[in-house]
Amino acid sequence: MKFEGLRVRDLMRTEVKTINKDAELAEAARMMYESRLASLVIKPEDDSDAFGILTRKDIFEALLLDGTGECSSRVEDMMSKPAITVTPGLSIENCLRLMRVAGARRLPVVEGTKLLGIITSTDIFDRIVSSKC
Repeated sequence: MKFEGLRVRDLMRTEVKTINKDAELAEAARMMYESRLASLVIKPEDDSDAFGILTRKDIFEALLLDGTGECSSRVEDMMSKPAITVTPGLSIENCLRLMRVAGARRLPVVEGTKLLGIITSTDIFDRIVSSKC
């Protein structure tokens, strides 16, 4: 399928849930469950910092590593940082290539230090399916 002319800004979602890196993992899990989300973005603390991302997979791994079934860790212990980010003007083709190479399914969309949204492999897949049907 050709995505000629289609950019990240065309498919990204602008509502993004964020969480502080000092939050308990249990709080993050609750937020994700209640909002029906697969990830949360962690904003940088200052200009020298980077964005992070916490996924359901990270929380499952924390539960398995802990062995007690409790989420006693903090977000910063399990998040991926720096998160791979993209700009809104990136082509969808290049976005897909980046996702494939990096093994990422969710990418925060940023401009400088400002979080604009998030794009997921599901967003792109939905566009492919809707254009075929």
